[in-house]
Amino acid sequence: MLRSMDKAQTDSVSEAPATPAEERAARHLRMLARAADVHMEIIEATRTEAVEAPQPGVDYGQRIAVITKSLRLTLLLEQKFAGQRDERRKAAAKREAAEEDWHALRVKLAMLAAAYESSEDPEEVQRHATEVCERVEQPEVAELIEASRAEVAVAALCRRWDFPPNVKRWLEMADVAMENLGFLPSEDGEDDPEDAPAPRSASGRKPRPPDTG
Repeated sequence: MLRSMDKAQTDSVSEAPATPAEERAARHLRMLARAADVHMEIIEATRTEAVEAPQPGVDYGQRIAVITKSLRLTLLLEQKFAGQRDERRKAAAKREAAEEDWHALRVKLAMLAAAYESSEDPEEVQRHATEVCERVEQPEVAELIEASRAEVAVAALCRRWDFPPNVKRWLEMADVAMENLGFLPSEDGEDDPEDAPAPRSASGRKPRPPDTG
């Protein structure tokens, strides 16, 4: 409940800014829409000339046919770009839903990444990893993770456990691990593993994550 309220409040404050790829795609769509408008203006001007002031020797039917073919190609490009944009949005929504379903696992993997990067030797890596796996199971830590967004939870745990507060890096490493494990779809929605585990069982309860410790 607390986590849902936290997410709703965050979403109500502001929406995530568009990525460079999204901005570029939107610009291309605007250009194609304008190009289609220009084609229609040329067709209308040609029709007006053909009806009101036809020029000798001009094949208006051929002229309109050429412009119409160019317009058709422009509309096909516009449809293609719009479809790609929709697919990226669907992939982003699917990824966000997966992050929500596997929120606790994502935070745990982020903290394991922080433990790994903060260790000097294999023995320290093992010790830190064991401590992280034990600590995330503690009731107060589990409650913090459940009640907070991933960025907030990781930042708080980094401060509490004296790990570098490179929250973005730890979460990126966790996302890569989750993609490799099949829990998180790729950002572009391509090459999703067919045998990726379902986030929820048929009974509606979330299945137990694999043992990462």
